[in-house]
Amino acid sequence: MSSQEKSSQENSSALSGNGGGRATVHAEDALKGVERARERARLQAGRAPAWYGPAVAVALVLPSAVQVWSRTRGGWATPLALLVSLLGLAAVFALVRAARRTAGVRVERSLPSRLTRSRTALPAVLAAGLAAGACCWAAGAGEGATRITAFAVWGLGVWGVCLVRNAAIDRALGQLA
Repeated sequence: MSSQEKSSQENSSALSGNGGGRATVHAEDALKGVERARERARLQAGRAPAWYGPAVAVALVLPSAVQVWSRTRGGWATPLALLVSLLGLAAVFALVRAARRTAGVRVERSLPSRLTRSRTALPAVLAAGLAAGACCWAAGAGEGATRITAFAVWGLGVWGVCLVRNAAIDRALGQLA
């Protein structure tokens, strides 16, 4: 039997019988590997960088503090407070964009998709800030202290949500490994 005939015979047995089954198993394993890699990438894209929470907290609290300070100064401090408030808002948007770029996410999620993702966290953070502000107001704290407290709680809440979400993603990534 020539080597060409042996090769032809091996190829036909590989396609039918045990060889074909092995090829199918290898293909299934490869497909599962691709699916795991895709899921890992999706999870890693959802992680917030470690700097994101504290940066958002500062971006929320600082404009409130400057606005409270400007009320006692008057004059030029009022336009400065408005400028700092606008810069704080721009900083929050810039931080969100930077966090997405750090995670490698280039596709924008729709508003309903983002709201679904934060359906429990967002209302809880908002309620906590409002409750803290209400407690300050009920205790007789001034308007400035009440505002700063509410924004500080919101900022810390965003930070906490980031930490909890990252921990959940780390657990899911650990299960995939």
